[in-house]
Amino acid sequence: MFDAAFDEDRARNRKDHNAENLAVIRKRALNVFKRTRPDMSIRRKRKRSGWSDAFARSVLGQRR
Repeated sequence: MFDAAFDEDRARNRKDHNAENLAVIRKRALNVFKRTRPDMSIRRKRKRSGWSDAFARSVLGQRR
């Protein structure tokens, strides 16, 4: 599920520790999306967050 949500197979960041650093960031983002608004799919939350700054702030504001 994690790979499918962020399309990690196409990522081209293999130098130094970039891959590990981005994996940590992606895991944090996925956890935020999982915990907020359980009535919506992760895919829908990611799309709406990209389209609307207000929605992205509401998702981040619900994080605890």
